[in-house]
Parts: sequence; C-alpha cells; structure tokens
Amino acid sequence: MEPLIDELRHEEEGIMRADRALRKIERDREKRARRIFWDNQRLVYNSDMDAAEEKGRMEGRQEGRMASREEIARNALAEGSSIEFVQKITGLDMDTIKKL
Repeated sequence: MEPLIDELRHEEEGIMRADRALRKIERDREKRARRIFWDNQRLVYNSDMDAAEEKGRMEGRQEGRMASREEIARNALAEGSSIEFVQKITGLDMDTIKKL
C-alpha cells in the first residue's frame, strides 16, 4: 500500500508543479500581450502626433506665404502700383488687395 501512496503523492506533486508552470506561462503570455498592445498604442499615438505636427508646419508655412504676399501688395500699393498689377504679382484676390 505504501508504494501506491508514494506513487500517488509523486503524481499529485507532478500535477501541482505542472499546474504552477502552466499558470506562469499564462501570466507571461498575458504580460506579453499587454506589452504588445501598449507598444502599438504608443506607435499610433506617436504617428498621430507626427501627422499633427506636420499639418501645423504646413499651415504655418501657408500663413507665412500669405503674410508675405500681403506685405508685398501693401508695399506695391504704397509705391503707386495699380490694383491689377498687384494682383498679378501677388496672386491675391481683388477683395483682399482692396482691404489692404
């Protein structure tokens, strides 16, 4: 009887060890999955930020070009140039030039 009891005890210990090992593997898998998820979220966030920064730079350049064209128009008008000539050299519409 004792050999049978010893054998069962060893089998139960083996099952318990296997169960602990499987639980650890599962925890490691969950940690990896969470890490991959958050890494992907960070990549998406950084990509969105890069796109927003580029959009801001483009808008800033456009505003700068418009301000430059308006300044050229003001200077040309101050020197007595016609509205038609100012429109031709700046590409601004007539209403914008008249407001200057």
